[in-house]
Amino acid sequence: MQRLNAEHPLIADTLLSMTVNPSRKHLVLLGAGRTNLQVLKGLARQGTGDLNVTLVAPHPYYIDNIMLPGYVAGDYVLEDIRIPLDALIEASGAAFAPAHVQALDPAGRRVQLSSGDALPYDVLSIDVEPVMDRDQAEATMPGARRNALFVRPLESFVQLWPQLHALSRERALQVAVLGNGIPGVELAMAVAHALGHPHGSRVTLITGESALLADQPPSLQRRVLDRLKQLNITLLHDRCVGMDGRALQLESGASLVCNAPLVAQGDTPPAWLAQAGLLDEESALPLVNERLQSEHHRQVFIVPAEAPPEVGPVLEANLRTALLGGSFKKAPLDTSRLRVVGSGDGRALAAWGPLSLEGREVWNWKDRRDRRHLASLFRI
Repeated sequence: MQRLNAEHPLIADTLLSMTVNPSRKHLVLLGAGRTNLQVLKGLARQGTGDLNVTLVAPHPYYIDNIMLPGYVAGDYVLEDIRIPLDALIEASGAAFAPAHVQALDPAGRRVQLSSGDALPYDVLSIDVEPVMDRDQAEATMPGARRNALFVRPLESFVQLWPQLHALSRERALQVAVLGNGIPGVELAMAVAHALGHPHGSRVTLITGESALLADQPPSLQRRVLDRLKQLNITLLHDRCVGMDGRALQLESGASLVCNAPLVAQGDTPPAWLAQAGLLDEESALPLVNERLQSEHHRQVFIVPAEAPPEVGPVLEANLRTALLGGSFKKAPLDTSRLRVVGSGDGRALAAWGPLSLEGREVWNWKDRRDRRHLASLFRI
């Protein structure tokens, strides 16, 4: 696997080859998200042809966020959900630049990296992990930067979680999970299962003022509420406005004893996307068309945060079209699909419209599906 960084001569060689051979187009993949990895898999099977391809990511791993609650619950070990990228990158013929993105200039078609390099591109595919803005969290919840465990970046969370788990083996913890979406609910149930023994650590789920999972089918809402009660998880419709390592201060004026706050809310696109003018000012979400192209810069493709797996092959085809010509395809972005939520203790919930199921059989099905999808992503 070619690793490109400021201290490696390959970066200079690659940039030189693009200069002396301008007919060789350069495809840059920003982020090791599932969809960008599906693009790499397609390149491994079909070849890059007359293309230079570079993957830019902070770490040479893919961490599966769908299986993350299972890791927290103890159903998976870290090696089950964190997969090295080396083999896939090598098979695809791409180069790897281990770096963070500092800035993006879509007009000049350059990406400024934390390594100090400015990487030019002809076509760009963005599939990056959302961020949790710690400055914003500190502004709204003073003490969060010092006292909270943030779920993102995933690479940091999976390294720190075992320390919290080990602490629960020594004494009971008072844990608060901050989050109202499916990720926060799923994390709270996984934590309750993982830390309940041997000392009876307790979990509180703080969801803000809105109803729990207000954007989800009522059948799923009812199942989740029942499961929270079974796991003795306290549900608070309140908002945290501060923390000091011993307690959380709530907007209602109440104080909640808590020595382990977990932040599972506030996912946003990275700041450099906004600075590049690629986000809608009102929604703060990427402005893309049905081909996944930026509305303002058609050589930039952006994968939505909750894109279904079917998007991968379509993105690959559209990237080739943008580079080499042909017809574009419409990306399938329908989100009205089956919802499956791990609920701890080897159980899961599933909902499709008004229909819902819950139990160990649902977990067994989810486990098989998730393992199969992850394995297929790296099977060349």
